[in-house]
Amino acid sequence: MENEIKKPGQANNLVLPSEAKQANPDFFEGRPQNWVLRIKKEDGAIEEYEGVDWEAVSPFGAVRSAVVTDNEGKPVFDRPRYEEKPNVNVVAWGRDIKTGQIRLALISQPRPHSDDPINPDNTEQLVFAQIPMGFKDGLFGKDQIEAYESTKDAAIRETGEETGASVICDISQPEFPFHNPNPTFVGTWSDLVFVEVDLDQIEKLKFDRKEPIFKAEYVPLKEVWKEIRAGKTDRGITRMCTSNSALLIYLSYLGTLVRASKEREASV
Repeated sequence: MENEIKKPGQANNLVLPSEAKQANPDFFEGRPQNWVLRIKKEDGAIEEYEGVDWEAVSPFGAVRSAVVTDNEGKPVFDRPRYEEKPNVNVVAWGRDIKTGQIRLALISQPRPHSDDPINPDNTEQLVFAQIPMGFKDGLFGKDQIEAYESTKDAAIRETGEETGASVICDISQPEFPFHNPNPTFVGTWSDLVFVEVDLDQIEKLKFDRKEPIFKAEYVPLKEVWKEIRAGKTDRGITRMCTSNSALLIYLSYLGTLVRASKEREASV
């Protein structure tokens, strides 16, 4: 039935609260660490629920109640599970033919969900300097999404939209092409893609420090590492786990990617 609450994840030791109650009817009683679902009704009244099956869903993902059990099926602790719709994380890069310099695409994007770790009174949204990323476009059938665009198509589209690259030289993926932003609560994976672009064919994007979502730059590799070390520059905060992890994986493949780029250049 469409109205049924889905099981949170594939793992056997991740179950719904109702299943945890079956294994231990007293599990949620008197536990100070229970997750509580609070709902504010239209009349202003707030209702609280503990130990119930719940989910919050949207076109972009879902959050579901979940209880972790031990190997014998005994409930241990509860923690919601976050799921995202299919998406890509892209390391877009280019090589200066004359100098051999490697440049990586960094976009500056506001992330209003993040609190300011330095100034708790700051009410302005924080801006992060990060790699391109985004959801795959849905391919609609008669009434609903039947499939999503391919990983390659999504990576090319995001690279063009977010960095202005108009010519793609090569596209590849690491041997293990999946990327999890934080498996402590995120269940789904992103597709990780390396996209080599022609640095001479970058369309000028709208560039305005006051509107950082429109800012994209191909930054020298050495400068990227300096900015990550600094943690924050005028481009934005560089401490984003998804972006930093993807860049680290890219670095481990750098020699292979550069060699392939040079061989392709020599064959032309």
